Amino acid sequence: MQPELFISEVYRRMQARSGLHYHAMDWEAMRTSSVVRDGVEFYAPLLPEDKDAPILDIGFGSGEFIAVCILLGYTHIYGAEFGVEGRRYMYDWSPSVRALDEITTGIGDYLAEKKECFQFIHMSHVIEHLPKYTLLYHVDAMYQALTLHGTILLRCPNMDFPYANRMHYFVLGHEYGFSDNNLKQLLEICQFDQVCFHSMKEQMTLKQRLGVVLRFPLIVWEQVKRRLLLTNPGVYRGEELIVTAKRESRPPLFERSQVWEKSRC
Repeated sequence: MQPELFISEVYRRMQARSGLHYHAMDWEAMRTSSVVRDGVEFYAPLLPEDKDAPILDIGFGSGEFIAVCILLGYTHIYGAEFGVEGRRYMYDWSPSVRALDEITTGIGDYLAEKKECFQFIHMSHVIEHLPKYTLLYHVDAMYQALTLHGTILLRCPNMDFPYANRMHYFVLGHEYGFSDNNLKQLLEICQFDQVCFHSMKEQMTLKQRLGVVLRFPLIVWEQVKRRLLLTNPGVYRGEELIVTAKRESRPPLFERSQVWEKSRC
C-alpha cells in the first residue's frame, strides 16, 4: 500500500469511529473566521503579485487557505486531497476555485502529471505525514510542478519546540519530524533556492494571551539551554515551522528520484 493511502485510511477510520466528518462550510462563516482573517494578513505578501497565477493547495482540508486566496482576489485556485467527495461545496464559494482533484495513489504521483503548472504550491501540515524514504520523491515532484520563479510554502510542527514529542506522537499518521535545519537541507538538495522561514501572528483570546504569559519563562529557559548545550543553537522558533522556497534556474531532479522510488517498490 502507498504510504499516503495508509495515512488516508488512518484518518478515514478515525473519522468513522468518532462520527466527525467534513460538513459543508457556509462561505460567510468561513470568510469571517479568525483563521481566515489571520491568513489574509499573513499570506498577502507571500503570494504572487499576479492575481491570475495558478495556485495549488495540497491537502486543503476544510479550505481555509483556499478561502484566503479567494479573499485576496486570486482567480486560478486548485486543490488536491484524499477524499474530495464531501468537500465540493468549496466550488460554491467562488468561480475562482477551478478544480478540486482527488489524490488516488500519492502526492508525488499526482504532481508527476503537473509539470510546470503552478506558480505557488501550499502544503500545510502534510509533509510530516510522509515517510522519510519518500521525501525526495515528493519534494522533487513539487519542484518540477512549479513554474520558473515559482514558490512553495510548507507548514509543519517544529521538532525543536519544548513539547515536540507530544506534537509528533499524538497523531498516528505522523511519520517524520522536522527542525528548521533538516527542512532547509531537504529543500536545498531538491534544488530549491531562497529558503526563508516565517512566523505568523494570530489574533488571540484573553485565555490564549494568558497562556503565552505563563509559558514565557519556559521559553526563555529553553533558549538558555540551547545556548549552553548546543555548539550551533540557531534561531529559536515557535511550535510551527513555516518556510518558503523558490524554483530558480536549477534543473529538476524528479526523474532521478522517480527511478529510485520505483526501484524501492
